[in-house]
Amino acid sequence: MATDDMETYRIAVRRYGNRFASLTDKISKSGLLVASALVLVFSLPALGQQGPESLLPEGFGDPPPPPTPTAGRPAPNAPRSANGATATTPLTGDESATEEEDEEEPELVIRFDVPPSARKSLDDIGILSEASGGFPADSFGTLDGAFLSQIVERTSGPIASRWATIMTRRLLASRTNTPAGVNGADWTAERAWMLLRMGDSVVARNLVQQVDGADYTKRLHEVAMQAYLANGDLAGMCPLTESGVRLVNDGRWKMTRAICASLAGEQGSATAFINQGRYQGWVRGVDYLLAEKAVGAGINGRRSVKIEWENVEGMNPWRFGLSAAVGLEPPESLFADTGRQVDGWRVQLPMFTPTIRVKYAPGAAALGILSNRNMVDLYAQVLDDPDAPDAARSRAESLGYAYTASGADAKVAAMTSLWTTAATGADYHGSLVMTARAAALIAPSADHQAEADRLIASMLTAGLDRSAARWIDIVADGSLGWALLTLAAPGQVTAADYGSLDDFFDNDGSTDGHKSRLLLAGLSGLGRIEKDAGTEFASDLKINISRQTAWSKAITAAAERGEQGTVALMAMAALQAPSWSLVPANHLYYIVRSLRQVGLEAEARMIAAEAVTFA
Repeated sequence: MATDDMETYRIAVRRYGNRFASLTDKISKSGLLVASALVLVFSLPALGQQGPESLLPEGFGDPPPPPTPTAGRPAPNAPRSANGATATTPLTGDESATEEEDEEEPELVIRFDVPPSARKSLDDIGILSEASGGFPADSFGTLDGAFLSQIVERTSGPIASRWATIMTRRLLASRTNTPAGVNGADWTAERAWMLLRMGDSVVARNLVQQVDGADYTKRLHEVAMQAYLANGDLAGMCPLTESGVRLVNDGRWKMTRAICASLAGEQGSATAFINQGRYQGWVRGVDYLLAEKAVGAGINGRRSVKIEWENVEGMNPWRFGLSAAVGLEPPESLFADTGRQVDGWRVQLPMFTPTIRVKYAPGAAALGILSNRNMVDLYAQVLDDPDAPDAARSRAESLGYAYTASGADAKVAAMTSLWTTAATGADYHGSLVMTARAAALIAPSADHQAEADRLIASMLTAGLDRSAARWIDIVADGSLGWALLTLAAPGQVTAADYGSLDDFFDNDGSTDGHKSRLLLAGLSGLGRIEKDAGTEFASDLKINISRQTAWSKAITAAAERGEQGTVALMAMAALQAPSWSLVPANHLYYIVRSLRQVGLEAEARMIAAEAVTFA
């Protein structure tokens, strides 16, 4: 048994063993092997939607002009304190009251006593090296940073593909070379900002911490505050407070003076700052009250503040971070207009109990923030909470039976109950993720042919392609399971013929046969379809999956240059849609083909299978 799967097995038995019958089924070694190419270090919403065709800056793919230093994006040799673009918030409901200007303060001279040997370079910033599972350092080739920055900035989401966000999160966390023409701190800020929009608050915070404080720009200060607030980490902002006040001159940065003084036990200074903030209107309303409550929670803090949510309209990062830090859970109604990324933020908050976090687990799993192992462990912890709601406890018990029930029939029945009781969309996607390795425990059998499609789909959410491939002789030609295995199985696969494609189309209940169109696109991009069959099937569907656009030409050119990072970013940008039902088939074709060309075939296969599963 592979080490990764053995650990999952041990977690399930340890967590559930005292509550359920012992695991007696023999576990097939071949059924639990995970394709090594899919063992990603990270298992990553966004607001608004933009068409991918309008994503590219004018002249993308042409020889880039010499970079011109600007105030917002200084050249690499420009002063480190150059200002960046103004950050926009991924949450809504910010107060509209303008902040009063206070009297001019003397500029602070901040000295950083860091020896030269300990200073971090801005030339290659990241958490993951290539050796530890990250992308290669030269993943963007020699492409000018201004173009890459525009792609990142304009990818606002939501993103249809879980696997594409997993891939892109890994890219953004990788230690890659800073592109020419952009300041390394500003480039780090844009990467962290995109991670936040995808729901990965933890990696976003880790990334901004890779830059020395002396190198922080205005833009990085703006994004860093968002990252720390998304984690409910008020103390993390404290080393940046004075430079944040100086560079950003924002009321919230000024208010962090009071919070950080309180955290340091300097209640006299904290009181002076909080009073100054109230008089000068640094923040107002519930935003001020939350700051006052945070000050009261510091060392020797004696303030008691009651937060009333009734008249509060909407959520913003300040409210999110401070309420989390002081142990408050705002009403769900305040999150009505926020993006899906907030599920990723909330599920990672360490100050929330498992019973609270589990409410956001399906959404976070659909985003790619939670893996199968994360889900198993989180639901197991719910069983240890005597105050867990009945619905959460029942779901946790069903998951336990899926792993530890005696006999395959009982395991499959438990999984089926989880799949059928989940709503559509993120809840259903999350239910497939949580059962992935339980599905891999089921030996292929005609007795379970009726559930084969969902067993295969579940395994593929965790990249268990070899386990899924064992079912190839069980699924019927033209079924969903057949389609998923023809797309996702590793190694040599029998090319799809017209008869099987036609059978699939006959069972396709999607609008305008969109699921069939995506199947054709995925198979063509992977080269797993007979040529004549592809031509005839495209004619039946009245579609041209190789239709060219400015975006398709650009991603094709990036693939030809071997730029893994550029291809991944452009793939992510083209998948901006609320669901797979709105992703054009020609986008999937070029994404799969380009990823395969630059050596990311495993990701290409998983994205193609995911498209057909959820379209």
